[in-house]
Amino acid sequence: MTDTTHRAPHPGRRAFLAGAAVAGLGAAGLLGAPAARAASLPRLPGEISRRADQRTAAGTRYDAVQVDISGDRAWLMVPQGLRLDEPVGLAWFYHGAGSDHGALLDGFGYESRQLMDRGLVCICQDAGGNGYAGPYAMSAQAAGWRYVSSLADVGANFLRATSGGGALAAEVLGAGLVPDVVGLYFVNAIWDVRRSYDLGGRAEIGPAYGYSTAAVDRTNPARHPASAWAGDRIRIVHTTGLDLVTPPQVHAIPFYERARQRGADVTIRTHDLGHTTPPFVGNEVPIYFTRWFRAWQADRSRG
Repeated sequence: MTDTTHRAPHPGRRAFLAGAAVAGLGAAGLLGAPAARAASLPRLPGEISRRADQRTAAGTRYDAVQVDISGDRAWLMVPQGLRLDEPVGLAWFYHGAGSDHGALLDGFGYESRQLMDRGLVCICQDAGGNGYAGPYAMSAQAAGWRYVSSLADVGANFLRATSGGGALAAEVLGAGLVPDVVGLYFVNAIWDVRRSYDLGGRAEIGPAYGYSTAAVDRTNPARHPASAWAGDRIRIVHTTGLDLVTPPQVHAIPFYERARQRGADVTIRTHDLGHTTPPFVGNEVPIYFTRWFRAWQADRSRG
């Protein structure tokens, strides 16, 4: 259940950092390893619970913190030893229907821990369970960006979406709702929300939009022309088998055909597991972030 208890306004980044015991990474450290040992993260605004002093398989120490962001819950995983007053990388995870923000610790856990080994902070918001790109989910996304950018100097963003979470992630990228996105990794995910709604998805999708086709159309990622994806880096993964949830001929394939016209690096990979995340994804996600970040950084240096 979402906690709607009134909370005090979030302090600014300066106030938060005043109590933070952090050790440096700096701009070059966006792909570096965090410090081997450092103090736990100070209490966060809206903090609900914490799993403190955890460790990845590679030995990176981190804190997993559940917070309330304007009435919507989120988990954050933060490597210990990160300087939040210098540019850090932020990985956004978008879960599918039937899941919640706890997916960051479980279904996305292998990927998020590898990204923390590379110095990234990870976040997964509940966004109304699966609000697709409906009004509530869009509001939650905006509040999430305000929250993290008030706490840290976010130098680069990385998007990872699965199933119904693809709608919000693709809209974030296509509409430019957060800055400095290095890439989107998109697995068995929804892109054309209106077509899914019309093809029998009214009961699942309708509540997120108040059963309004006009509301669906306003934030449907498929409405964006090829120019919206200019310069973007996108990896699309879909099945060659049966996927009744996100049929690739409705979502993955047309998204790929649209985005590759103007995208900087748009690729596709298939599997035969239906609407199931294939094992190779867990290993590809950190590889693609690293590749995309270096290309993105090179683009910026060229001006």
